[in-house]
Amino acid sequence: MPSRRCAARNILPGKPLRDRVGCQTEGMTTRSVDWPHYHLWTDALHARQLARDAANEWDRGAYVRWAVNSAWTAFETACESLVGPGAHLGNRFKKKLDEALDRCGFARPNWGSGLWQDVMKVYGQRKSFTHDVQDQSTLFPDRSVADDAIRLLRLATKDMYARAGKADPKWVEDDEDIYDPSRPGGLSGHAIGTVTTAGGDAPDAVRIAIVLAVDGKEHVVRAEPPGTDPEPLIEQILAGMKMAVLAVRVYQGDELIKEELVNMRGNPL
Repeated sequence: MPSRRCAARNILPGKPLRDRVGCQTEGMTTRSVDWPHYHLWTDALHARQLARDAANEWDRGAYVRWAVNSAWTAFETACESLVGPGAHLGNRFKKKLDEALDRCGFARPNWGSGLWQDVMKVYGQRKSFTHDVQDQSTLFPDRSVADDAIRLLRLATKDMYARAGKADPKWVEDDEDIYDPSRPGGLSGHAIGTVTTAGGDAPDAVRIAIVLAVDGKEHVVRAEPPGTDPEPLIEQILAGMKMAVLAVRVYQGDELIKEELVNMRGNPL
């Protein structure tokens, strides 16, 4: 295990991924939650998982409503980021989105059938949950309501980005809640192994070690030969991460040469 000593003149300071890639963070493949839309999306995924695990209808209903509201807010704010933050799409969403798309020169959706007809059903469900006086019988929605809302709003988000001529945001592909409140700190329990590539068994003084910081401890996950570019490996590791980590660190011998702070759900603020 590398020590935590480093030569200050060589270290690349730890910083959130958003600082490294600016406004493009939304398109990162990592699970670092450095974008408001992604934060809200993880709220929806977490609420959906709680609804699936709920022991009674009362809790399930509360979590389903939370999931639908969070997923819609992630979707709506993503739309606003594409057409301009002044659009204020919340009230009369369909009319305001059409007007905003016209201003931007983007094609309007077909509200009368298919995906966008279903999106308006989610909109109506969300408005009912948020603004209407509910009949007692409607306060126990099935967990499928959350499943459907997340599925449809994922597709609609991708469709909106296509209309704007932009690549799909990577955060909307996330479909897994990695936060486990049953564990101290909320970190999902996973065994952490080490992958040693050809040349990665070089002497500790020169090898490149990629380390995860989890629960106050460091775990070597990759051992690479000297001269390895760690950047693509860091992206690969984070993209497939299924537990919350505080940072990814790269050591050459006992010298810390790079650190990426990771903002994942369940991490201390």
